[in-house]
Amino acid sequence: MRRSMIFVATLSATVVLLVAVAAAQDAGAVREFTVTGTRYTYQPPTIEVNRNDLVKISFTAQDIPHSFTIDEYRIVKRSGVGQTVTFEFRADRPGTFSYYCNLTQDDKCRNMKGRLVVK
Repeated sequence: MRRSMIFVATLSATVVLLVAVAAAQDAGAVREFTVTGTRYTYQPPTIEVNRNDLVKISFTAQDIPHSFTIDEYRIVKRSGVGQTVTFEFRADRPGTFSYYCNLTQDDKCRNMKGRLVVK
């Protein structure tokens, strides 16, 4: 009887530990990026993260106002010249998503695109 109680206690502790490890892996890491918009391009042009990472972006427009828009994550952030906008989101779905400038002050803004890759 004592052996079975020790076995149950050990098994329970193991299950709790495995659940905690799985939950920690599910939470993801915090990933920080500095993104600039200038001359109708983004730097960096590609952001790669893992699913469930908390993504923190500091976005700065350097030449004219630009925006950072990702439709699938409902993100629309606008930055004036020299202004930094910081925001965060949970990358909770895998795939490749475009980010782009949605401003219409200049026709070249429509060609300003980047990629968010969530593995």
